[in-house]
Formats: sequence, C-alpha cells, structure tokens
Amino acid sequence: MGRWNVFPLNPLTGFFGFFGARDHLVSDHGLRKLVAANLKLELLEESPIPLHVVTTDLLGGRELRLSRGDALEAVIASSAIPGIFPAVERDGRLLIDGGVANNTPIVDAIELGADRVYVLPTGTACDLPEPPRGAVAMLLHAMTLLVMRRLLVEIEMLRDRAELIVLPPPCPLTIAPIDFSHADELIRRGYEDSRDYLDAVESGDAPVPLSMAMHAHPHAPAIAA
Repeated sequence: MGRWNVFPLNPLTGFFGFFGARDHLVSDHGLRKLVAANLKLELLEESPIPLHVVTTDLLGGRELRLSRGDALEAVIASSAIPGIFPAVERDGRLLIDGGVANNTPIVDAIELGADRVYVLPTGTACDLPEPPRGAVAMLLHAMTLLVMRRLLVEIEMLRDRAELIVLPPPCPLTIAPIDFSHADELIRRGYEDSRDYLDAVESGDAPVPLSMAMHAHPHAPAIAA
C-alpha cells in the first residue's frame, strides 16, 4: 500500500478545494475502497466485540459517538481529516474526524463501563530530519502533534478515574504520517515495544508515563539549561 491508495492527490480536486468550490483537497475514493475491502461487517452493532466510533459534528463542533448503523460510513466519517477529506453526511449531520473533538476517547470508554483502558497511540514523527514537504504532509504532521499533546493532557486528567495502560508508540520516529512505505517496520516495532511494555506492567517495572520526545538535530540551535 502506498500514499496514493489513501491520499490520491489530484490537481483539479486540489484547485477546487483551495478556491472554495469544495471543502477538501483529496478525494476519499481511495480510502473508501481500502476500508470496504477489509471491513468485515456492514453494521457497527454486528461487531462481536462492542464497537464505538467517534466522529465530530462539523457545524456544532461536538463529539458524536456512533454505536449503530453503517460501519463503512462511520469509519470514513471518523477518518475525514478536515480540509483533506470531504465531510460525511449522516442523519442530517456533517461529520468529520473524531480527533477534532476527542482523538483518544478515554472518557467514552469510562462512560461505557470500562475500569481498565488500553490506549495505543499512533505516535508522532518526532525525529524528522527536515520539515514535511507539501501542504497535505505539513497539515497531517501538525495534526499528529496536536493529537499527542491533547492525549498527554487527557491522561493526566483521567488517571484517577480508571486504570490507564498507555502503550508506547515507536520512538524515535523519522517516518512522516503521509509515508506508507514503512508499514511492515512500524507494525513490527509497535508489536515489539507493546509486548515489552506489557511485560513491564505485569512485573511492576513499567517505565515513566508517555511524554513528548525531544531529539537533537544537527541544524537545531543549542538551548541553554
């Protein structure tokens, strides 16, 4: 799978989006095709394990949790990064990426009765050698930074309401969010890091809580302590 399977950049679509004729820069056709080929259920309520998908009401800005109905539309709506993909209409509402209102819905899990919550962050490209190139790449990178910062704040706020086990994402990471050519490597690193962390949790030797990493770069100015 490559970037073009998910973000098929089209100059015409980008032109219309930039000048206001459309609300997005990238068609969601590729993403829909990919999800439809791999999704194993038609309705959310058909999931053998209760499945809840978080989206954001575009006009009201409120979080909207989907627990029933069309599974494909729910996943596409939850993936509709604002400005990148088109919003999805459902029951008279325009829905976009749930990350805008609540990317890691720990509160939702607690409200649904969970007393132990496992969180698997996607992480951030914390060690890029240079800034992302292109508007889409820059927007995706900035959103991952925003999402991670929000997650850290939420973990601190909700730590006493449930047992939170936050698995560490791969770090340092030099792969930009728009780069799909390293999927096998990321899956392997995520699996190995999660396995080691869960072993540490079981033995009581889990490392310090998740934090935003700072890595030294050859062209970055020195910061005095």
